[in-house]
Amino acid sequence: MAYKYEIKSCSPRELTAADLAGCIAMIKSGDAVDPDSAAAELPRAIMVAVARWGDVLVGVGAIKRARTAYAARIADRSGAAFKPDTPELGYVAVHGSHQGRKLSHRLVAALISEHDRSLFATTDSEYMKKTLAKAGFVQKGQEWKGKRSRLSLWRKD
Repeated sequence: MAYKYEIKSCSPRELTAADLAGCIAMIKSGDAVDPDSAAAELPRAIMVAVARWGDVLVGVGAIKRARTAYAARIADRSGAAFKPDTPELGYVAVHGSHQGRKLSHRLVAALISEHDRSLFATTDSEYMKKTLAKAGFVQKGQEWKGKRSRLSLWRKD
């Protein structure tokens, strides 16, 4: 079966309520992020990228709004200082039946192509680490204990 995907970046306000709910459900299924936090923060993101297969939403990623206290905690835990007003790239999730088709790479590329400021990301996923490295992010500092396993800080300046 051939898969043709459309990747679109936009303001979260441009998504329908159903699309936002679908994005949050996909993020929740990845089990890497607190779903209540994602439900509160995704609509407040600077930018969202979605992947569609026809009319079906199959992937999401976002550049989150700057959260200075959270960024300061990440800098402290990693031992790698950065400006606390740096936005975070996150909420990258792909529906299970569409994984392995490099959609996370395309979602991240769509987001950073329209964002010319520094970004940070955190992850415990080996696949996401490869995605971030390919997009020009560099691992910084030390890993720390996360919810599932050891988290690492990634920066793109």
